[in-house]
Amino acid sequence: MDGSAPNLSRRARIIEEAVLDVDGVAGVRVWELPKRIEIGVLVAPFDAATDVLQRVLEVIEALRSPDEEWDVGVLND
Repeated sequence: MDGSAPNLSRRARIIEEAVLDVDGVAGVRVWELPKRIEIGVLVAPFDAATDVLQRVLEVIEALRSPDEEWDVGVLND
């Protein structure tokens, strides 16, 4: 599961690609809502979810606009 969908915006694709590059991420989904971004991460079985989420948060901080709220969580199969 890589989260790729034909209707993703360019920005959502950039977010998706950045998150997929994080060590321990096996898949990602990005939802764009008004003034809000939600990211679901599928964690690889060999890594701890808390460690992966911390790495994801560090990567996406540079992509976030100050007026947006971002939520990141773990996806279950």
